[in-house]
Amino acid sequence: MGLWTEWQAARERRRRVESYVGRMLREPDEAIVRLLEAGAGGVVARRELRFALLAIGLIVAERDALDDQTAADVSHQLQPLLAAEAKRDPDVGRLWPERWRAYSAALALRGSPEAPAVRLARVLLEGAGIGAPTAAQLEPATQFVLENRSALNEALRAVFGAASLPEDIRPSALRS
Repeated sequence: MGLWTEWQAARERRRRVESYVGRMLREPDEAIVRLLEAGAGGVVARRELRFALLAIGLIVAERDALDDQTAADVSHQLQPLLAAEAKRDPDVGRLWPERWRAYSAALALRGSPEAPAVRLARVLLEGAGIGAPTAAQLEPATQFVLENRSALNEALRAVFGAASLPEDIRPSALRS
């Protein structure tokens, strides 16, 4: 591949990653904001919702992308945004790695009777100051996780493409 072709491919990849990250940075629905603000302060609730959206977006990129490079590119694209926000609010720089680990750990938990979306919703609520959520709090938080995971999965497929396999060949037979 020539230098010009490589440059064009890298530029196109950056454009795709920026498009996907832009979807991750959208403002959450006001209903979930009000729910979390009832349990915690407004700044804490909004910050945790941003963390949740970033975590869900990274999880989708890690699990659903066509290649391993996509999640790395998304993470790389988020770093300057998080650094800029950490300059405005020092708590962001301290809390984001902690919150990311909490979301990752909740998803990686095996043997739990709860669905992954419920576990992620519990992390979201805990981060917003609701340590022991009621069913009335857990349900909309779980719905938030499910809707955003679905929307981000669709955005990922729209931006990077969907996997397509031949109908008559097993995926394992495609390995060279």
